[in-house]
Amino acid sequence: MTTTSPEAGTLPAPDVPGTDLLGHPLAEHERVVLDVYAGLTGALRRDDLPPCVAANLRAALAPVAVAVTDLGLRFDHLTDIGI
Repeated sequence: MTTTSPEAGTLPAPDVPGTDLLGHPLAEHERVVLDVYAGLTGALRRDDLPPCVAANLRAALAPVAVAVTDLGLRFDHLTDIGI
């Protein structure tokens, strides 16, 4: 997968919706979990990561993705989004 890497010192804006999958407003702790999820998925979309870093980010993402799904915040198949 080829992506454009962000400029040095900048991070992509997190893709955080204002509601969960049922339309309920997000609590602060849910926003934090989504920020972590968005940061990990955004980092994994980069094409310039060393293999060891990509592997460790995937390992970190797995339990976060489970929490996001359990809370009903997002439902992504990680393989479908290229991770």
